[in-house]
Amino acid sequence: MDAQKVMVFSLAMRLSSFVNLAMLVLASVSTCASVALGVTAFSSSVAQASSFEAANNTVNEGSVISADKQNQSVNFKRDEKINVAVAANFAKPLKSIAEQFTELTGIEVAVTVSSSGTLYAQIQHGASFDVFLSADRARPQALVDNNVVHHGNLVDYAKGKLAFVYAGELSSEASHETSGKRNCEQIARSSTGDTTAQINVQLTDCLSKQLVQLMENPQNKVAIANPKLAPYGDAAQQTLQNLSLWQQFLPHRVMGKNVLQTLQFYTTGSVKGAFVAYSLALDLPADLSSNLPSHFNSVVNTKSADAVTVIVPVPETLYQPIIQSLVVNSKTVATLSPNLFEPLPIKNVTAPVDEPVHKGDNETTRAFRLSGANGVSSPSLFVQYLMSQGVQQSLIEWGYEPTIASGVGN
Repeated sequence: MDAQKVMVFSLAMRLSSFVNLAMLVLASVSTCASVALGVTAFSSSVAQASSFEAANNTVNEGSVISADKQNQSVNFKRDEKINVAVAANFAKPLKSIAEQFTELTGIEVAVTVSSSGTLYAQIQHGASFDVFLSADRARPQALVDNNVVHHGNLVDYAKGKLAFVYAGELSSEASHETSGKRNCEQIARSSTGDTTAQINVQLTDCLSKQLVQLMENPQNKVAIANPKLAPYGDAAQQTLQNLSLWQQFLPHRVMGKNVLQTLQFYTTGSVKGAFVAYSLALDLPADLSSNLPSHFNSVVNTKSADAVTVIVPVPETLYQPIIQSLVVNSKTVATLSPNLFEPLPIKNVTAPVDEPVHKGDNETTRAFRLSGANGVSSPSLFVQYLMSQGVQQSLIEWGYEPTIASGVGN
């Protein structure tokens, strides 16, 4: 009996030792797994930092990214979201600009597209847009005048242009009204020594004749955006009134809510011609317009094999300048200057940021660093980016003119 008790006690002790050993092994495995997870998370953070720095480095090519600077970028990269409302004509440029801004700063941009009038009304009724990009200056100015936003939050960001698109014929007889005369297309892309004033006179005469010809057929329709909602519709109305064709135009009128819908009426064949933003006209399929330069007009195939679309820039003498303005939707003044996205001259890459620069000894530039944006709201940063020199100059490619040479201003 005593021998059996000793054997049972011995087995119990061995079992206890085995259990303790198993628990120790499990604890070790758990610890190793936790460490592995920590490394993975840290590696993911490093990868994000490298991606951000790569985007930042494109702003200032040739600059050296130090470990300290990389850590600062990680610490100050913002995981935020802003809501931007934009007039329909500027939707495509804004999409590209917003993507670049997000890549550089980490700030996501949610975009709402509509007519300027519709967006203005929504803001008046409390819509929570952080930034409103209108196709005119009147509505942003009205928000300032009505004390909805701070007067310092108003900025002119682009100058737009109006174009008339119409379906023409490929035959030479239709392209030329009379032998020996240039048509609208040829006038617009003229490389002669004519002055701007002379070209405007010729274009005005040609545009007037083309509109009259289109409206001779009672079945032909011409589209414009709603002048009460869309600034480009208002410009189209001014153009027709200055050509003394407004009353003649009314029976042929088809009205869109905004310029995007107006262009859609034309591209779907619902109308024979349309007044649209020049920037939208340039966006017609490039592969169908390779035979003409993109500066003033474009030709694309329509449903008919014998038809083309002719894009004619409307002379700016026929309508008031289309100055497109924005507002930061806040009663608190936005921080729009200095522009953190402008390369600032410094003596050398290791010089302190606050060190004064003496004229004549500039050797390089300092690129944007989000670590310098403490106290600057994300909507303010977005406007600063839009108004930076590089972005402003890129507007030319989209069919706009920059409003200022550099920096933020009205």
